[in-house]
Amino acid sequence: MSEFKIAWLFPDTMYLHGERGNILALARYAEFAGYTPSVVKVDFDTEDFDPAAYDILFMAPGEVVSFPSVIQWLRPYRDKLEAYVASGRPMLVTGTSIGLFGRKITREDGTVFEGLGMIGLETKERDSVYGDDDYFRVNYNGEEMEIIGSTIQMCDFRMEDEKPFGELIYGYGNNGKDRQEGVQVRNAVFTNALGPVLVCNPWLTKEMIRVAAAVRGDGDVPIDADMSLEKKSFEMKKDFNLHKKTNLTNCAG
Repeated sequence: MSEFKIAWLFPDTMYLHGERGNILALARYAEFAGYTPSVVKVDFDTEDFDPAAYDILFMAPGEVVSFPSVIQWLRPYRDKLEAYVASGRPMLVTGTSIGLFGRKITREDGTVFEGLGMIGLETKERDSVYGDDDYFRVNYNGEEMEIIGSTIQMCDFRMEDEKPFGELIYGYGNNGKDRQEGVQVRNAVFTNALGPVLVCNPWLTKEMIRVAAAVRGDGDVPIDADMSLEKKSFEMKKDFNLHKKTNLTNCAG
């Protein structure tokens, strides 16, 4: 079994909302594909970071106050990160950390600073936190699928000429004003969906591993996994969001 390397970017800085589960999901599905997964922490102590040395990159949400130091550390590697994304390798960025890769971040107090500028997106820190579920449709690796993830919205995102990751059916999405959820650049996904999203939606996890395998030159690897429990959970959450929440709201008057 060959090694499958997963880079966990700044786990001690970007650590909100229990997103460690996404790493566990990636490792488990890499095993289902016949690989031996290894998770490598990439942070301020890492020397000569080479994104191309990894099969998948992952970054969880963090506090906006931590953004400047993380951006400063990543900036020398921006070209390598862009090359990684252009190669078609999978990447997952969740929650607030989407803003790190955009063009501009505006804090609640009006302070403005530049992001990495890898995606055409502007970030504005909210003056209050909004929480709910997002339910949306995506097409990833040629597969149509539906995703449900919880959101703890600490920032609003405004896209400029980018492809959204999903088409919102229910929820807040990027900013509560349009039907766009996240951003997708080739096989790199920037999503508001937490949960953790790869645990709750293993069909997406499976496709990310398949993408990584194809880029490695391993072809279309078989991944046989029982998703029946997650599918039942998904249907219950879907029904609750589309029907029962409306009834509860009506009852609340």
